[in-house]
Amino acid sequence: MSDFLTTLLQAVLVAVVPVCAAFIGKGIKALAIYLGQRSESDVAKRLLDAVADAVSTAVTYTSQTYVDALKKSGEFTKENQEFALKVAIAKAKALLTEDAIKYLEGAYGSLERYLEGRIEAEVRNQKMGVITLGKI
Repeated sequence: MSDFLTTLLQAVLVAVVPVCAAFIGKGIKALAIYLGQRSESDVAKRLLDAVADAVSTAVTYTSQTYVDALKKSGEFTKENQEFALKVAIAKAKALLTEDAIKYLEGAYGSLERYLEGRIEAEVRNQKMGVITLGKI
């Protein structure tokens, strides 16, 4: 009888171990995918927060060093407005890390167009006195 139980136990183990191993393998793979996505989103959030800070700083800098003086003198023309946007884009680029630049180019294509949109939104927010996330 003990030989029968030993043989039965071996047969059960031979059948159960591969099934359990497959489930464990799938679980480990799912965990790795989850952790990978989570770390990517954490990195993306960190980079986008840095971009928001760079854009806010660039808009404030451009306003204080260029736009305010032109508005006081009444010389803030369409051409000067376009130049101010270029100054703000250049300042924002200078404040970004290489990682942030690579991320934005990969995620949004044109870094310049992305920054232009963000800068225009930030100018509006600053004019209206809106507190943006990350600035609280």
